[in-house]
Amino acid sequence: MNTHFETLKKHKADNNAADFNKALNQFLPGLERYIRHRIKTAEAKGLLPVNFYAPADVLAEIYLRIYNDFDRINDAQELKIRMFQIADDIIRSYIDKENKITRKVPVSQILADELKMLEEKITANADGEPVLVNELDDISYHQDEFKPKVFLFDKEAQNAFARALGLSPQDFLDKTYRGIFGSVYGQLPETIRQILDLTAIGGLTPDETAKVIGISAGEVNNVLEGIKIKINQNR
Repeated sequence: MNTHFETLKKHKADNNAADFNKALNQFLPGLERYIRHRIKTAEAKGLLPVNFYAPADVLAEIYLRIYNDFDRINDAQELKIRMFQIADDIIRSYIDKENKITRKVPVSQILADELKMLEEKITANADGEPVLVNELDDISYHQDEFKPKVFLFDKEAQNAFARALGLSPQDFLDKTYRGIFGSVYGQLPETIRQILDLTAIGGLTPDETAKVIGISAGEVNNVLEGIKIKINQNR
């Protein structure tokens, strides 16, 4: 990672934007998967129109902002955090635009409210509509917000969720368990789902996730443990 950072420094010093972007693409190969996952999940939740916002456009904007601000970034870890922060800022701006949302409440207060919701309201017993997140490509797909979504994931995503939550990947071989996990995931409040996605799909540590969100690593661990408890309660 540090080698990539030194390469980026050289390209920026040479004002070589093309090679800078090539090196940046290699720096975090999992970032595009995270962006794609977040957009597809937002589409399935009815927060974004299907196939309107492209992951490539998000990446292009990230690369532009990083190139312009690179001289103020001190090391590889700070760069990693900043790239995920920009990704989330862009996707959140899409959601806010589509839903005419104005956010004024501090993240810590939002998270506290969402944790109460996690404890009280999420259940996997409701009848839901299965949605395979990575295959939401049909423009004729219509949202039915009267049904909770049951999200189904590919094997790579399942393994990532298992690692982040300390679950067994073998559990996901069971159809009923996949349905329980997908139903709980579909009902997660936005910030809590973002924390899980950053840690699992984004591959960040709890400390890195905390820095992206603007909370403490302890709060991230509490969220992940709360999700795990909720899943096990519904088994």
